[in-house]
Amino acid sequence: MAMNRRIFLKTVGMIYLGAALPAVSAPKKRPNILFCISDDQSWCHAGVMGDPVVKTPAFDRVAREGILFTNAFCNAPSCGPSRSAILTGQHIWRLEKAGNIHSTLPAKFATYTGLLQNAGYAVGYNGKGWSPGRLEPGGRTVNPAGPLFIGKKLNPPFKRMSNNDYAGNFEEFLTQVPGDQPFSRPRRRAVSA
Repeated sequence: MAMNRRIFLKTVGMIYLGAALPAVSAPKKRPNILFCISDDQSWCHAGVMGDPVVKTPAFDRVAREGILFTNAFCNAPSCGPSRSAILTGQHIWRLEKAGNIHSTLPAKFATYTGLLQNAGYAVGYNGKGWSPGRLEPGGRTVNPAGPLFIGKKLNPPFKRMSNNDYAGNFEEFLTQVPGDQPFSRPRRRAVSA
């Protein structure tokens, strides 16, 4: 009797599972990812964070319409190790040579950009990407942040301000992404000292 009951329950379970599969396996639109990071900028120096002096309307809009991380921490006090930690999701003490500035990021460490690219995302960056350091000693031939888009330039309104046209370079990146392909794009914004 118990055996018949088990067979009945398994059969009913399989029927329900089969009925649910089309809904579970239906393709969903994957989100685009724009990861922005700025050098030498304190967390409070943005309009969205309440700064009464610094005006950051574009950043504020991205924060309003996307996700603003208000409880995030820098893994290292210097750029190369910090970027290695961001790209790999690892603490710098686990990243061997990548835990030091002017080093390398060993290819044995997977990056989120590489994983997204393998999942069908278009990737690219503008500004710094992963650096400073040398890729080849770590077994890499391309920047782990993806291809660089930096061809568009502006005439900056202030001395010591980057002439990188971030918006123009982002548009250039988007022209190379098919309309239905999701993208991930790390971006660095230079802040004048």
